[in-house]
Amino acid sequence: MLNKQGPGKIDWTDWTWNPVSGCLHGCEYCYMRRMEKRFPGIMEPKFRPEYLEKFKQVRKVKPSDKIFVGSSGDMWGKWVPGKWIGEVLNECALRPRIIFQFLTKNPSNYHGWALSENMWFGTTDDGTSRTENNIFELIRSVYPHMIRFVSFEPLIKKPLLNLTTFKHLDWIIIGADSTRGAKKPPMEWAEYLIATARNFNIPVWVKDNYGYPDRIKEFPEVKK
Repeated sequence: MLNKQGPGKIDWTDWTWNPVSGCLHGCEYCYMRRMEKRFPGIMEPKFRPEYLEKFKQVRKVKPSDKIFVGSSGDMWGKWVPGKWIGEVLNECALRPRIIFQFLTKNPSNYHGWALSENMWFGTTDDGTSRTENNIFELIRSVYPHMIRFVSFEPLIKKPLLNLTTFKHLDWIIIGADSTRGAKKPPMEWAEYLIATARNFNIPVWVKDNYGYPDRIKEFPEVKK
C-alpha cells in the first residue's frame, strides 16, 4: 500500500501511495507500459478504497514525510471519476502534518477542488507539444499560496519556457527517460532549466538518471 522510496527510486519523495492507479495517456516512455507484460491490465484505471481504510492504521509515516500520490497512474486524468478524487483528497486533508504530492499531465483538473495546504500540486513538461500548455494550466488552476511544481521528466525535447508563468512556480524536478537504451538528454537542457530557475529563486531537484555532474537536491519551503 505504502512503498518506501529513496536512492534509485523516486528520490524526491519518502513514500508512494496509489489508491487511484492506471493511466490512459498512452505515453510511449511510461514505465507502466513496460510492466504490462508482467501485469496485464495494470494500465486500466482502478480505485482501491481499501487503501484509504488501511492508511488510517499506518504508523510508519512520520510528521513532515512526503507521500507521492499516484505514482502508478494519473489520478487527475479526464477518465477518473470525481468521487475517487474526492475520497482521496478528504483522506489527505485529515493529515495536515504530512505532505501529499500530486503530479498530472492534466493540471486543469486541479481547478474547483477543495485543496489543502499540505498538498503539493505538480504537472509534467516533457518538452513536446503534448505538454506545452501544462505550466499555464497549473498556475491557472492552483492558488498561489499552494506549492506548485513542474516535473521536467523525461525531457524529450528542450522545453520552451514562458517566463510569465514559469516565475510563479515553487519547485522544478529535472529527469531523463529511464527506459532501457533511451538516449540521455543534453546537459545544456538541464543547464537552461537550472539557470532559469535560479533567476527566479526556484528550488531545483535533479534526478540521478539525468547524469548531471552536480548533485542538486533542493526542496521548496513549506508555505504558511
